[in-house]
Amino acid sequence: MQKIQRATSSQFFDQTGRNEGKIHQCTPMRILLEGTCSFDCAYCQICTKKTGISFTPEELAHGFLELHRQGKAGGLLLSTGIPRGDVDLGMEKLTETAKILRTSGYNGYLHLKVLPGSSRTDIVEMAKYATRLSINLEAPNSSYLSELASVKNYTSDLLTRHKWLAEIMPKKHSTQFVVGAAGESDADIFQTVMTSYEKYDPARVYYSAFYAVTGTPLENHENTPLWRANRWYQVDALIRLYGYERAEASLAFDENGMLTNTDPKILLAKDLPAVDPAAAGYAELLRVPGIGPVSAGNILKIRELHNVREPETLRECGVIMKRAMPYLSLSRTRQTTFASWC
Repeated sequence: MQKIQRATSSQFFDQTGRNEGKIHQCTPMRILLEGTCSFDCAYCQICTKKTGISFTPEELAHGFLELHRQGKAGGLLLSTGIPRGDVDLGMEKLTETAKILRTSGYNGYLHLKVLPGSSRTDIVEMAKYATRLSINLEAPNSSYLSELASVKNYTSDLLTRHKWLAEIMPKKHSTQFVVGAAGESDADIFQTVMTSYEKYDPARVYYSAFYAVTGTPLENHENTPLWRANRWYQVDALIRLYGYERAEASLAFDENGMLTNTDPKILLAKDLPAVDPAAAGYAELLRVPGIGPVSAGNILKIRELHNVREPETLRECGVIMKRAMPYLSLSRTRQTTFASWC
């Protein structure tokens, strides 16, 4: 019989950092409802774990509410291990925890993890209480997932649920990849990420650099450098916020299909013609390093009234001139020193 260690209130507070002081009100606390799992995800520290601390929905909900009252938790990202392989029970407990939180007056951020293989009915019920739902794809395709977990079916357990989330909570769902866990290339991840945005329009995709945990099947696997995940967030921003299409963004990868430790926006801009801020459209302005959605919008708003070829004006629009200068065409009527651009 599986041994489950029930959590006391003091254990809850200790695990969630009660002595760390107040945190930013938007920072979500991450916690597992159940600290044991029968699934065999090779990168996970609780994979096949038979003993561990678990919480009842009431314990977790009331413990979190106390932390929230004290200003030590601004939101909650709640997931669970899957003891005895009972996905339905796991979903039931997650939903019950969320229901207690909402009926107790908590109206803040509540991110709930959908379990692989969960029923559509359970997801619909969970969505009643969630700010965001997510299911982690973890790997770019079934071949790579098979290197990480034998229990999950990539198509039926993960992709189908990813599609359901898009239908049940459009633009309020997300997913995550464990970068480097299965030896996949960045180009492999890219194809799945692009398909996800094109077909399912998630609010976000998250990227976690693989880190080997002692006692897991991958404890001797090489860690993924943090810069690789950080570069992925930059690529993701180009897709999600800057409007880069699949063919354009794919040029950020090297001949081996990997990202390099260089800002991908700079890589993609190096062969583009210089941009005239007084004539360029919004999409063209966004291709310039140092110009983002806000500064591009500001340029469009003021250029009918002001000369936006002046470095001072561009800087006032929010342009980071040190980054943008090599990619701009600025025809000026007076001589400007290099120092005035920086």
